[in-house]
Amino acid sequence: MKKIIVFLVSLFLTACVGIPKLDAPEKLKHDKKVYYQVLHQDLGNIIRYFYVQKTDSLQDWKSAVELLQDRSQPSLTLEQRIALRNKAFSKSHVVRFDVQKKNNQLLSYVIYRPTKQYKNWQIDIAKGIETPLCGFIQYKYSLRVAKNKKFMNVANKKIATYLKKYVVDKEINRFQKQPIFTWDCLKYSEK
Repeated sequence: MKKIIVFLVSLFLTACVGIPKLDAPEKLKHDKKVYYQVLHQDLGNIIRYFYVQKTDSLQDWKSAVELLQDRSQPSLTLEQRIALRNKAFSKSHVVRFDVQKKNNQLLSYVIYRPTKQYKNWQIDIAKGIETPLCGFIQYKYSLRVAKNKKFMNVANKKIATYLKKYVVDKEINRFQKQPIFTWDCLKYSEK
């Protein structure tokens, strides 16, 4: 009888212990701008939260913030995450990218050139960290820069150099100075 009770108690405790979930806010601030959550996708091991400003939409935005929670267990190391990103970006048509480990965090940027589908330049700057309860959390700031007359006759490499110097470097400095991960994890969620 005692074995059955112990088994039932352990089964109950196991059922209560699900997968940790980030307590993502409905709105957040980035560089004195307020962003509102417009998308929450639970894809199993990955949860994605996407934020835009009040005047923007999920499809049409100028700048956005994205939180990703990777709840995979066992979690990848930062080195493995960097290798995966380097491999993916080097096979894609990005103009410029860099992924590195700095202060036990993943720090990256990607500059995308305009395409037929996406008319603007896009810059993604991300910072990721492994947390004890939530798993790997990545905070990404994205900015779209219009392909205007100023850029029309300039080579893509020169535009990328300009964007790196005047946008990416500024944002990376902000990322390094400010603590971005100030949210808690909900104790557990159902899968």
